[in-house]
Amino acid sequence: MATRKQRRRREKTFRHEYGFVMSDEEGNEIELAGSDLRAKKESPAKVKATPKADAKGKSSRRLVRDPEPASWRRSARRAAMWSPAIVAVSYVILRGLTVPVRIVFGVGYAVFFVPMTYWMDGLTYRRFQKRKLSPPRSGKQR
Repeated sequence: MATRKQRRRREKTFRHEYGFVMSDEEGNEIELAGSDLRAKKESPAKVKATPKADAKGKSSRRLVRDPEPASWRRSARRAAMWSPAIVAVSYVILRGLTVPVRIVFGVGYAVFFVPMTYWMDGLTYRRFQKRKLSPPRSGKQR
C-alpha cells in the first residue's frame, strides 16, 4: 500500500493540467492531444533498456566509487585535516581542566585518529571485496 506522501504526490499529478507540445520544423509549438501521444509511443518490445538501471535493477542516480585499499598516507592526510577541529572541540568541551591538559587531550585524540581511520578504510575495503566476490542474492534485500 502506498504511503500517505506517495498518495498525495499522485493526487497532485491529477490536479494539474499539463500541456503537451511538440515543435515543428519552423520552431512553432503544436499542442498534442493525449490520444496523439499514445499513438506515437513505441510498443514495449521495441523500447530499449534504459541506462539508468544497472544489472541489479537499482537506479544509478549517483556515482558510487569503489573503495580503495587502506593507506597510511591517506589516513595521515585526513587526520591533518581534522586535527585542528579535534583540538578546538576538546579545548571547548573540557573546560574544567587546565589549558595545557585540554590541548594534550586534543592532540592525543588527533594522533589516535590516524590508526582509527586506517582501520576503518581497511574494514570498508575488505567488506567491498567480500561483497564483490560473493554471488548475488536473490529476492528482496533488507
